[in-house]
Amino acid sequence: MTVCVEKQVDYQFNGHRFEPFWLILNERRKPPLLPLMFTTFLARFGAVFEIKELSDGTLQGRTSRLYELVEREVSDATMRAYVYALAQFLGYLEECRLTHQTAGLHASSSCSERFVNHYLNEVLSNRLKSAQSLQTHLSALTAYYNFLHYMESSPRLALRVYRRTRQAMAERNTKQHYIQYVPRHARLTLLNHCETLAEKLMMRMGFEVGLRTAELRGLRTPALCILFKQLDNRAYDHVERFSYWLEGRYAKNSKSGWVYFDRELLSDMRRYFSTERQWAIDESGSADESFFLRTDPRFLGTGISEWHASRRFRQRADEAGLHPNFTFHDLRHTCASYLAMSGATPSGLAAVLGHRTLEMVKRYSHVSEVHTSA
Repeated sequence: MTVCVEKQVDYQFNGHRFEPFWLILNERRKPPLLPLMFTTFLARFGAVFEIKELSDGTLQGRTSRLYELVEREVSDATMRAYVYALAQFLGYLEECRLTHQTAGLHASSSCSERFVNHYLNEVLSNRLKSAQSLQTHLSALTAYYNFLHYMESSPRLALRVYRRTRQAMAERNTKQHYIQYVPRHARLTLLNHCETLAEKLMMRMGFEVGLRTAELRGLRTPALCILFKQLDNRAYDHVERFSYWLEGRYAKNSKSGWVYFDRELLSDMRRYFSTERQWAIDESGSADESFFLRTDPRFLGTGISEWHASRRFRQRADEAGLHPNFTFHDLRHTCASYLAMSGATPSGLAAVLGHRTLEMVKRYSHVSEVHTSA
């Protein structure tokens, strides 16, 4: 996906405070106009538009439904979910642009009702694991297109998840009711199918550090270079785990916290920094401070998107013949399990994994028989 989301903290404009203010950015890190207007409205008023049907009316001999747009307040968590769902839809529009030469994310207002319903029922339903997640995307896109209708930028779209879609998702949903772990042999196979050191490091960030794919963007070179220097400093010869402060704007819960790299991993990170990453810098002249940089010609030297590692995982996992249900996030579950088996306390696990509740810690760090024997 070529779209990313950023959260602006305590943003103020013309005397108005926008909190939280979410920005959806394209590959050039520019906000598309209509999504920007939508997220600005969310931040300013904390509300979305809903359709309220009034009654049936008759117009020139035809029966028609009368309706009005009414505002409904939404929570910060709902706003975040809507923004990320919209970003995923805009990313799909970019996929269509690249494969079918369509207009892309800047033409979201021209999408037909049929097209958006196709995205929900045929595309997204095959990418998501639960009907509940699909319902969230439906609500988000309904809110977005109701806003565009309010702004007279789009006709009213009647979006829905079809009954057959819900049935199909229920029938093929083989998702286990416990957290999945990636066994050691599968992790080794995955790493062997990675084509670059960067790809290997992304996978290791999941199962050794416990980072989410979006949190990889929070690895910044100025702070990492300080750690790289410590590797050769005799004063740090006794240190086996190095601490890195991950800023909240890159974390799921917008909460800053420490993450930890062991000496071997940090050494490999330094090797990537001085080889593959330096090549991207030399070729592009980029001054990007993101640790992981893209190497595709069009965007050489720019920071990866928050979905980059997930896409790379899916590609390499398929090539390696791993179970199709495995995701990048399962690497994080694996990390949690190893921490638990190493004797980490629930509060310690919560600090490392960034969980708000101990219940989530227990769920993610449950040690399965498969994992214990791996």
